[in-house]
Amino acid sequence: MPVGLLLVLAAALALRAPLLGGGQIDYDEGVYWQSLRALAAGKALFTSVYSSQPPAFLVLLLPGHLVSGGGIVADRLTVLVLALAGIAAAGRTAGLLAGRWAGLLAAAVLAADPLFFRQSVTLQADGPSVALALVALAAAAEGRHRAAPPLDAAAGGVLVLAVLTKLLAAAAAPALLVLLLAPAPGTRAPLRVASAAAGGVVVAAALLLPFAPAWPELWRQVVTLHLGARSLAAGGLDAQTVTREVPIAVLGVAGGLVAARRAPLLAAVGGVWTAAAALLLAVQHPLWPHHAVAVTVPLALLAGGLARALPDRVTAAACLVAVVASLVPAALVRARQQAPAVDAPVVAALRARTAPGDLVITDDQFAVALAGRDVPPELVDTSFVRVQSGDLGVDAVEAAADRPDVTAVLLASGRLALLPGFRAWAGERFPEVIDLGGGRTLYLRPAND
Repeated sequence: MPVGLLLVLAAALALRAPLLGGGQIDYDEGVYWQSLRALAAGKALFTSVYSSQPPAFLVLLLPGHLVSGGGIVADRLTVLVLALAGIAAAGRTAGLLAGRWAGLLAAAVLAADPLFFRQSVTLQADGPSVALALVALAAAAEGRHRAAPPLDAAAGGVLVLAVLTKLLAAAAAPALLVLLLAPAPGTRAPLRVASAAAGGVVVAAALLLPFAPAWPELWRQVVTLHLGARSLAAGGLDAQTVTREVPIAVLGVAGGLVAARRAPLLAAVGGVWTAAAALLLAVQHPLWPHHAVAVTVPLALLAGGLARALPDRVTAAACLVAVVASLVPAALVRARQQAPAVDAPVVAALRARTAPGDLVITDDQFAVALAGRDVPPELVDTSFVRVQSGDLGVDAVEAAADRPDVTAVLLASGRLALLPGFRAWAGERFPEVIDLGGGRTLYLRPAND
């Protein structure tokens, strides 16, 4: 691996490592953390543990979760490792298609992208899915360079792994096809496509066949939920996210224009991926800011094309500027992380008033996990989308509360309170009420109940 790329990766790791042990960054972190805790306890995905995403993300994270004893640092570390692999893959892909300086610039720009930075330290599926898509493209570019069908098979397999991590990675499929069909000495396009397809089938079978009995539930949770949520008046890209991504958009467009003349295959690969991702986001609803990483990643790949119009020294300076600029998203993530003092009253109350093994119904899964407590596996996700779309109703929550090991209800984020009459029901069924401040209320079952 080139020294410059190693330095970019080292800087990326150094800036991100201190953030792994911080407070909650996004609501989804609590969902995935509790999902992993349930899987580690032997609960089955989809039939017992609810999941609105395909299975690969939790499958990838589970080994590290088990080895580490279930801490948030190890879970985020797996996400970071995948992100670093994505940065390296962006550098390798752009390097093979447009020269080593293009690869270094693409890697540095991606490492500095605020959205990708945040996704690299957040327990969320978006960043890992697009990082894996980059790895798939790098394998295909390497396969083209070396005329090696096994690498093409690996490319197809890794892309399927990316899609089964989060469906938005499907936007990279046209880019992979462009790479597979591109003329190259010693390679035949039909054989390359067939090899990639075979690799994809093998990985899909390995991931999906174990869940064959749960396929109807998998489809309902992963696909039907999102189709039913399309009518919700929610989501959208906020002004801050759009403003922060303007630099990478400008660099991506400029790099794409340069590459169109001097590195056409890079322009085709990055351009097709960007267009497909933009189309996907245009039809996605609800659309949340973290989804936009599907577009910023191929833009970073295109940005590498600028190196073809710049002297090497200028490109090296631009890479250094990008590395230094990474301090900004690092500070933004640090500022966004919830301070320990915010969760301290909740954690203390749960530890004092519930026992290990007790289950807590909540809309703040992260705080419950911090306290070392679990939630009912079917309620690991009590998101706004589930509640507002009707996928999660009062009857389902009340049925879970009838379990004898459910000893408390924690209302903290306002999501469960959207269920009609739920707060009043919680007060009746769990009559000991503790106000924890900040709109958070803990309802406890009587000791003799």
